[in-house]
Amino acid sequence: MKILHVGKYYYPYAGGMEAIVKDLCEGLCHKGHDVTVLCSHTELNTVKETINGVKIVRVPRTGVLFGQNINPTLLNALHELSKNVDIVHFHCPNPQAEALALTLPRHIPFVATYHSDVVRQKFLLNFYSPIFRKFLSRCQKIYVPTDNHIKYSKFLPSFSEKCEIIPFGIREDSLKINEKNLIEARNFRKKYGPFALFVGRIVNYKGLDILIDAAQKIENRILIVGDGPEKLRLMNKVKVLGLEEKVFFLGKILDNDAFVGLYHGCEMVVLPSISPNENFGIVQLEAMACGKPVVTTNLKSGVPCVGKKGKTCLIVEPGDSLQLASAMRMIFNNQELKKSLGTSGRARFDENYTWKSMIEKQISSYRRTNEIHTIMIKHRKKRAA
Repeated sequence: MKILHVGKYYYPYAGGMEAIVKDLCEGLCHKGHDVTVLCSHTELNTVKETINGVKIVRVPRTGVLFGQNINPTLLNALHELSKNVDIVHFHCPNPQAEALALTLPRHIPFVATYHSDVVRQKFLLNFYSPIFRKFLSRCQKIYVPTDNHIKYSKFLPSFSEKCEIIPFGIREDSLKINEKNLIEARNFRKKYGPFALFVGRIVNYKGLDILIDAAQKIENRILIVGDGPEKLRLMNKVKVLGLEEKVFFLGKILDNDAFVGLYHGCEMVVLPSISPNENFGIVQLEAMACGKPVVTTNLKSGVPCVGKKGKTCLIVEPGDSLQLASAMRMIFNNQELKKSLGTSGRARFDENYTWKSMIEKQISSYRRTNEIHTIMIKHRKKRAA
């Protein structure tokens, strides 16, 4: 099949949506499909390149308005690249691309993966809602990774008959334990003792204020991996609270052995997010792939659906540092619980979240969708005649 993916950005741009799109596109190429990605560049020039078999067209960005890219050439690129494809796959939210999708000819089938609602740009949403509903009406299929993506969405309950659950999957190759990352894991344990791990962008909705507050109520250390606009403020908070020997900011870890060593060396992975901006939490899959328990929050998003409460993870209320500290202490102080959660997490990962499973389900759905769309087009032509 020839498939066109339309996303806001693409690798090496870092983000949860971008990571999923990359793994999906490379998996489709691995299965012999012809895959092109249309996305925004961050500069004023067009870039065409191929990465791991995926053809990428990055169109110029002339500015950003209400958090949305302005790409004057996106319409022409979308029409040109979609001419001879079997299916166009949009990744939402991406308001500009979704509006332009409505200009595509009816004979071109398109689908969408619904990563999350528009959360931050409420002002934009007031004007955009009617257009977005038309876009969803035109979609042959709407893919979501969890039931909660439908349940808590402002839009999807009205289109539930079009929704299909395809859980996100990740490539676990680079997360497997080996001699090098095992040495790194032991070194981290030797330096920090038993520790909890946070991995992600250091932004407000990740709930790191709550995690730092919880650090005052536990004996063990917390390692924070990542970077972002909130880092300096949070580092200062740690200093003011006198937690410099308990909470450590490691920045971005670019060495894969060190990165994987952190996962294999930790007692648990903590995702203390406080807002539905956190719609899934890929770090949960990384933790489960490494056989580690997760402590996360009961958000109105896909986050609490990823694991199984009490089986693979502990779930606390968002914004509650006392609950968070209590859950972390339970794992720190109970090795049997830690092992049980980690083992069950690995089993759940194998059953639901492998890269292979995601790719196979996606290809199967593409084929069914394409067949149904072809029949519908033929039926329309007969009626018109």
